[in-house]
Formats: sequence, C-alpha cells, structure tokens
Amino acid sequence: MTVRSLPARVLPARVLCALVLLCASALTACGGPGGDRTVTVLGSWTGAEREAFGAMLAEFERETGIDVKYTGTRDARAVLASELHDGHPPDTAVLANPGDLRAYAADGHLHPVGSASRGIAAEATTAAGPDGARRPYGIVLKASVKSLIWYAPDTLPGGLAERLRDPSLTWDDLAAAVSGTDAAPWCLGLEDTSQSGWPGTDWIEDLLLHLSGPEAYDAWVSGRLAWTSPEVRRAWEEFGAVVRGAHGGNGGILLTGYGEAGHGMFADPPGCRLDHAGSFIPAFYAQADGRPRPGRDFDFVPFPGRGTVAIGGDLLGMFRDTPAARRLVAYLTSEEAQRTWVERAGSGAYSLNRDIPPGDYPDDVSRRVAALLAGAETVRFDASDSMPGVMAAAFNHAVLEYAADPADERLDAILAALDKVRRTA
Repeated sequence: MTVRSLPARVLPARVLCALVLLCASALTACGGPGGDRTVTVLGSWTGAEREAFGAMLAEFERETGIDVKYTGTRDARAVLASELHDGHPPDTAVLANPGDLRAYAADGHLHPVGSASRGIAAEATTAAGPDGARRPYGIVLKASVKSLIWYAPDTLPGGLAERLRDPSLTWDDLAAAVSGTDAAPWCLGLEDTSQSGWPGTDWIEDLLLHLSGPEAYDAWVSGRLAWTSPEVRRAWEEFGAVVRGAHGGNGGILLTGYGEAGHGMFADPPGCRLDHAGSFIPAFYAQADGRPRPGRDFDFVPFPGRGTVAIGGDLLGMFRDTPAARRLVAYLTSEEAQRTWVERAGSGAYSLNRDIPPGDYPDDVSRRVAALLAGAETVRFDASDSMPGVMAAAFNHAVLEYAADPADERLDAILAALDKVRRTA
C-alpha cells in the first residue's frame, strides 16, 4: 500500500488519526516487525531454497494460525544492518555466520532462544550477551558438511580408490599416495567474485582441525592461538603443498571458480584427481560434460582423521522477542520442519536435528554424508565464519596472497600480518 505524503497543515485531525491507525495495521506489509499473530523473517534465500523455506512456513502457518512475512534478498546482511540502524528490525533474520550472531548478541540486538537451540553443534549458536553471560542466541536452520574429499572412481590409478577408503588413512598417507599420479593431485579453484579465497580457508581449517585437534582449533578461532604458532603454520605449509600440486598452477587457481575446479576430474584424460569441497559440490559436478552422477561418476571420503567434521550453515536469530517469533524459532528446528529441508532444499542441505535419520536423504551419497555428520565425535563450525569480520576478511586476502606464491619465506610475513589483525580484532 502506498500513502501519498501531504503537508501536515492541510490534513484534518480526523484524517491524521486514520492514517496513523492505517499505518499501524499495515506495518508488517511495509517490512516492519510483526505482532502476536504475525512474525517477520528476513533472509537471503531465493529460488529453490526460498521454495523449501516457504513449504516449512506453510506448515507452521497451518498449525498455529500465525502469519509469516518472509523477505528474501541477496543483500539481507546490508538490509538487516540498515533496519537495525533505523530501529525497526525484523522479528527474526537469517545470519551469514556465527561471527555476525556473536556481534549482534554482544551489542544487545539479539534475544536468547533458550531450549530452541539444540541438536548437533548447538554450541555454534552460543554467544556472550551484553552482560557477558553466554547463552544460545540462535539456531542452525540447515548445514553443509565441509570435511569431504571427492574423486571419480573410474579414472583413479589402480588401488588408489581402495586406499582412499581405508579407515586408517592419515593425511600424510593421502598426500604421499596422490603425489605420484600422472595428473595433478588436486583440483582447486579460489575464485568467487568478492568472496574469493574462502576455498583456501576451508583447506587450512580442515588441516588444522585434523592435524592438531579441536583444542588447537578452538583456541585459534577464539584468537588465543597465534597465527605464527607451529600448529597454524603447519596447516598453511600443507596447504602450500596442495597449491603447488594443483591443476592449473598458481595463476590458474586464482582465476578458477570453486564450482568449476572439480570438473577436471571428469576430463579425458583427467586434469586432476581429488577435490576438497563441501556437501554442496555435487550440484556443480552435475554441470560438467557428461552430467556426472553421484555414486556412479563421483564419490567422497571423509577428510583423513575420522570422527571429526567441519560444517557451515545458515543461522537464524531473534531480534524481537514476541510469542509468535518464539513459536517460529522453536518450530524451525523440529523434526517436521527439518524433514522439509531434507526433502525440498536440494543437494547439500543437511539437518543438525538428530531425529532426522540418514535414510531420509534422497540418494546414497547424501545418506552417507548425513551418516558421517550424525556419527562424528567432534563437529566444529567453519573457523573463518566464526571469527570477527575483520579477521575473516584478512584471512581470505592472505590465502590469495599465499596462493599466488606459496614460498616459505613469504609465509612468515603473511602469518605475522595476520597476528597483528588478531591482536586488534
């Protein structure tokens, strides 16, 4: 609804009162907060993800009679910041990462969600509020599994596929096994428009987590472990070896999109053997020549170091504490709602609700990824997503700088510069 603005002096008092009442009743339609029977949601989902979320919301509306107003935009982060600045935030909003959740919680913008935060890796949504007390301030709506290595079984040299599937495989074993192949050992692409570099941060995160363990990982994420520490430096050095053995060389990986890098596995002859990528990658493989299919043309193994998995995910926080918002937050983590994600959101969407069995996923590969997540002894959220924004941005930039020339002498300066950011972030 559009109401034309007129000078106040020509509006009779009764018209002014009518307009005030009209705006109050139409506030949710204009993007403002909802009420007891309405709840607003701001998110970044469009396309298939928006349709899946819409199916979840439709069930909620039928069960509760509460009307959900969803606004989907790829600029959700900027829109949220603007609405908070103006003092009119949505009731709930999808957040890009735990770093944003922690910043909003510390500033007092978010309200605790209590027992609604549950399931696998629920600690990812725990943050310190303005009073310093740590509480659950959000929920993970859906997750992606990061600690995966993909391969094309039919094109691997004899015995390598079996070696990959050996539960006792270590990172050193894997690095040695692929170093002698005729094709480049690793597919790697770091380009992603303004976010270029993050595939390299995923590499370093997995290497640190699996080589040095969750305690070192947690200390690093929280800023207590220096970037120049032996644990962090080793992860970067191993990543440097991956870069030197990657298809396309140093310059090529800087210009290759992360979703296209793995296409080299399906070339004839193959350009690369293995691809380190998250559970979202099958959708990109399907765009390669021949339309490769999961389980037949490509498969995965966990990152060496069984029992430990890194994840990413979409989080939701509550910016206005209303009964309707609380009911929606509690519903979105329920078995009913999470099963809708599994069925409707497409490849790469995984639930952290332990009541969703792996058998509910649509194909053998996704069922095995879900089983890996459900059976993991240790689950950690993506490190760069959990760091303060300035630290994460410096990490991305450092990956690109190092990948351009992965020499040991340059690494010292890169890590020292990151430590300067750590001390201020």
